[in-house]
This record gives sequence, structure tokens and C-alpha cells, in this order.
Amino acid sequence: MKNSSITIRTGLLAAAIALLVGCSSSPKAPSVQLPDPQNVPKEKWSDAMHVLTAMKISGQRDVPREMAETFANSAPGRTSGTAGADAAIAGVSLAAPPSGFSGGAAASVGLGLMMLGGSSDPAHATQVVAWVPADEASSPEEASALALKKVEEARKKVFEKGMSKLPMHVGKYPDGHSRAYASLADSYAERPIPFTDNAAPAPDFVKSAAAYGPIFIRDNQFVLDASKNGMTPSEAMLLASRYLPDWVYIYHPGQKLRKNSIPAAIFNRGEAKYFVGK
Repeated sequence: MKNSSITIRTGLLAAAIALLVGCSSSPKAPSVQLPDPQNVPKEKWSDAMHVLTAMKISGQRDVPREMAETFANSAPGRTSGTAGADAAIAGVSLAAPPSGFSGGAAASVGLGLMMLGGSSDPAHATQVVAWVPADEASSPEEASALALKKVEEARKKVFEKGMSKLPMHVGKYPDGHSRAYASLADSYAERPIPFTDNAAPAPDFVKSAAAYGPIFIRDNQFVLDASKNGMTPSEAMLLASRYLPDWVYIYHPGQKLRKNSIPAAIFNRGEAKYFVGK
């Protein structure tokens, strides 16, 4: 019950922040610089930040909980209806701002949060990442093949109206990484550097002492899959995560829009973890 309450509250905070980020796009709105994770005690990091760091991806930042709660409590219409709350918890889409909450009103509060996206290329891209338990594979190659198989199986269960036919690949580095390919020829041929590391101690959030990872499922097709099935990309990722093993995590960098901004999140087993500190 306690975990459910925390999840709901965090979802509402993410909804409020995304709402305000989307509304405060006026060039005159001052920005609020969020703290660098290196300057924040790790016990204050969000669960999402711990997962992203284990992916070896930098550039994202947590919104301090105190700041998030201040914005959530001051946002007009924050509790109006359940649709916005449900959407926030799902990490799918967010309710439009109330009619009395104009872009100018948001800007006057001084909100220009830099919570969506990051400063490095991988932080700007959707990432599908696996830590395959050592007892489920006997080699890095076998672990890579298993991770890709699980993602493909999940896609078939979720996207019944059709899937992208473009192939996905498994690699050592995330999408957007400058060293993902050994050569220009490999880049053109879509042959990313394979994952070849031996099993190592798993991150704390993985239910295994040792695992192969992080293994990146590159060129994921969630945007096209979503389009073919009448979903938003974040909805597609969330739904697919329900059918994936608990050792597969999906990072969505979020999207800053004029309205209904999507907060950055980590999807796992049908739940969204937001970048809101503890």
C-alpha cells in the first residue's frame, strides 16, 4: 500500500512538472537549473536515475522532490478529475492545462525546468536495456540473443495490428553513442559493436547476483509500432514493458511540448519511474 501511494504521488508530481514545463515555453521565462547528479547524494536520487546511471548514460537530471512538491501543490487544477492522474501514473499522456492557466501565467511563475532530455546524445534517445541473469545464459552472445528474443516476443503480444518490419540489433553501446560502430562501413550495414562482456555483479535493482549487461537493443521500433496501433510512443513502451522480464528496462527521454509535455521516465514491468528525487 505504501509503495502504491508513493507511485501515485510521484506520478502526480511528474504530471504537474510536465504540465508546467509544457506551458512555460515563453522565451522570457527564466530557467531553473536542476542540480547535477554528481552534486546530489545518491540516496536522494530517484530510482530512475539509478537505472539510467547503470545504463552508463549521463545527461539527465532529477527534479528535487521539494521543488516538485512545491510546483504540484501550486499548480491550478492539480486534482481535477482522475484522467490526468491516471495518465501520469501510466506515463502515457497528460491532461491539458485548465483553461485559466495560460502560457503567460505559467511563465510568470518562473518555470523553465530543464527536466526533459539530456546533454548527451544517448540521453535524448529511447533506450531498451537488458541485464540478463547469469543463470539464464552461458555467454554474452547467448544473453544478447535472449534479450532480443524477449523484446520481439513482447512486441508481438502488444502490437496486434501490425509491427515495424525494420530489424532491431543488439549492441554494447546505446543508440546515439559515438562509438557504437567499429567503422563507417559497419554503420551503413547496421552492425553495431556486439556485447562481449562476461557476467558481472548486477545492479541492486536486478534480482540476480550476476548478470550480462547492460545490453542495448538498438534501433527499437516503438515509434513505428505505436503509429501502426494507434498509440503514443510512451504508451507503446509502457504496454510492452508489461510483457518483458523484470531485467529489461526502457528509457524514454520525454518530450517538451507546448501542451501536454511528456516527462522523462524509465518503464519496467508496466510501471513508470520518473526523475523526481527522493
